[in-house]
Amino acid sequence: MVNTIFNMTLTTEQPLSITLPVAEYTRANRFENSPVMTRGLDSEGKKQETCYIPATTFRGMLRRNVVVPLMEERATNGNHYTLDEAYRDLIGQDAASEQQPDEIDLMALKEMRAKHPVVDLFGLGLGVQSRLKVSHFLPAHNILPEAFTTARKDLGDADDGAILDLVRDEERTKYLKRANANSKRSAAESLLDRLTKQKKKDGSSEDLDAQIAATESKVEEYREAMDGMTNSSRTILTHYAMPAGVQWTGRMIVTNSTDKDIEALCEALDRFSNYPMIGAQHARGCGEISGVADIETDRKLVKKISFGGFAPAKIDDMT
Repeated sequence: MVNTIFNMTLTTEQPLSITLPVAEYTRANRFENSPVMTRGLDSEGKKQETCYIPATTFRGMLRRNVVVPLMEERATNGNHYTLDEAYRDLIGQDAASEQQPDEIDLMALKEMRAKHPVVDLFGLGLGVQSRLKVSHFLPAHNILPEAFTTARKDLGDADDGAILDLVRDEERTKYLKRANANSKRSAAESLLDRLTKQKKKDGSSEDLDAQIAATESKVEEYREAMDGMTNSSRTILTHYAMPAGVQWTGRMIVTNSTDKDIEALCEALDRFSNYPMIGAQHARGCGEISGVADIETDRKLVKKISFGGFAPAKIDDMT
């Protein structure tokens, strides 16, 4: 059996923000569930933690960049994908894929692999195992996500309020009323939060309960006065991201590999290279990565590839 290994190093050119689902019966971690894992123990046996780039994030990017060109080509020829085909190739799911291993028809499985190269490489549900194995990508030294904050301003906060001179008179008056109600709402919500904490600490009392009820009424009154805008226009936004300028190593392994497998993955990395963004918060400066890979088949270096920079990938054939 021939195996091909992509020994890879990714570089976060900008901070990288990824949020994972919260596992059932658990709580989000202190980084809003950014990917963080235990990596070793210190001298006292305490867990050491690091963030990482999840295998699923990178693998999902590859699958999309393999499948989307196929979908675009078929759409150009008037033969659009069906929903079932899109789920099968992009998501790796269909009704038959949920069968248990002892229910799988081996002859049908062989035919499926031969007929659908994407399924053959990336797998399908429980029934068709992936030949592409992707590791997590880890930094050389443990590092944790950082908090990034941004501020969403209101109309009157910019240009010393000159923007309001460009708004219709009746709308300017409407804005000022809403801004006033917003300030009062914010103060009332802060007071309500303090009173609620006091109740949890000291217990209920007639006077305290009356203050809470009156404050709740005020909060609702000011929210209604905001004319349907229930969120403040002045808001501090926070997200967590892995630092920029860090290298992350990992690998991909293709079992029983073929030249077509290597070609498909290199083409996917080339397509990704033209828009090398993963994760979230792209509008706030996050997501850009670059990477290099040494590709070995049976322990022999066959290709080198570098990608990123919003430019085509550079692929060198070493054979």
